[in-house]
Amino acid sequence: MKQVILLIILICFVMSLTATEKSVGKAFLFSAAIPGTGQYYAENNTKASVFWAAEIAIIFTYFRFRSELDMAINSYEQFAYTHADVPKGNEDFYYQLIQDYKNSEIYNDSVLRYARNVYLIYYNDPEGYEEYLQTYLIPEDRLWDWETDKKWYEYRQLRRDKQNVEIYTKFTVAAAILNRIVSAIDAALGTRNYNRDLHQSGGSLSVTPDFERKGFEIGYEYKF
Repeated sequence: MKQVILLIILICFVMSLTATEKSVGKAFLFSAAIPGTGQYYAENNTKASVFWAAEIAIIFTYFRFRSELDMAINSYEQFAYTHADVPKGNEDFYYQLIQDYKNSEIYNDSVLRYARNVYLIYYNDPEGYEEYLQTYLIPEDRLWDWETDKKWYEYRQLRRDKQNVEIYTKFTVAAAILNRIVSAIDAALGTRNYNRDLHQSGGSLSVTPDFERKGFEIGYEYKF
């Protein structure tokens, strides 16, 4: 019994000295979840550090742009509230109308013309006409007037600034996705190369029964 225990311990010790083959699928999934982890799994610490650094930079940039986006939204909402009596916290569609039309009267006139031409003249549908007006006309409690072109242009510029930050934020999301794709593919290829090099230059363990001595013969071969 002691001999068997000693044999098991010896086998485990020898196997611990040998490199084991890595799973390409695991490396791919690890890096797809967190870039660099697949490279670390395949014992390529240099590339793992590069992908980790890139991921940290992307995350930092994303939250920076998110903060700038919140400030940009607050800026144009405050400007509209101060100069056009527009309440804060409206939906983006409403702020877009304020950007496109100098005042609500011009917008409502365009809605009336469109509804009259389409629902009354073309379709002869008075009910549709009323429903359209009820849906798209700006009510009295949401009217606006920029009064001067200067204020209107300043507001439009604030909206453009917000839209630019939105684009930059989306770019960081795309960069995070791309970083995962590149890292996952690189991890899979690196793991495959790791396994290939392991078979070419690694060691091999063999255990052969020795019936004459009532035991086992252990052999270990390492290729340089």
